[in-house]
Amino acid sequence: MIGTAVPYRLSRSKVFSWCLAAVATASLSASARAASTVTDGGFESASANGIYFAGQSLDGGAWNVIQGEVYLDTQDPYVYAGNNSLNLTYLNLYTPNSVSQALATVVGQTYAVSFYADADAANTFSLTENGLAVAGTPSSIAANGFPNAANSALFTDYLGSFVATSAATTLNLTATANPGIGSQDGSVMIDNVSVQAAAAVTPEPASLGLVLTGIAGVGAMVRRKRQAARSRS
Repeated sequence: MIGTAVPYRLSRSKVFSWCLAAVATASLSASARAASTVTDGGFESASANGIYFAGQSLDGGAWNVIQGEVYLDTQDPYVYAGNNSLNLTYLNLYTPNSVSQALATVVGQTYAVSFYADADAANTFSLTENGLAVAGTPSSIAANGFPNAANSALFTDYLGSFVATSAATTLNLTATANPGIGSQDGSVMIDNVSVQAAAAVTPEPASLGLVLTGIAGVGAMVRRKRQAARSRS
């Protein structure tokens, strides 16, 4: 006696879910590589050649001076990119000067921090989040100087990271310039500050091809199962 074959059934929703998961895996980096959480990281929204004192905002609320005084420089020799760079020290030598910005963060998420900086005098520097030093960031900015009409190539790209412990993280940049007596120097320039959630690994083209091949294979398997089920019935 030949029994009645039970057709193989694989729901469309399940096939769709598999395909969607594969596509999502292949495109993780596109969704995870979010824009910087820092507002006005290049200080372009601040007033040109502005002098700012403790308690004042550079740009309407994003960056705020919390101690000392800072200067928004627009002179090409001191600017890394765009029209402005932040001079943390020139107007207030030998004492700390700080700016801060409050960021929205996700507890437990790792964030990558980057910024460009140059100096023309001995200095001390710190970058903190909620009062804790950001791992990997320097205790002083390399003094490569500003000898040319444009000096972007002399700015150092500094990198660091931290794990957020709060939904609100205060980023704080502090510098003290200590030029020699009688020196006309004393600038510590900061530009292009960025804080980004750690990005997922971007799949190689070959890996993406394998994902697409796998999707096609799932479709072929479903068709074969259905054809076998119909032939048995």
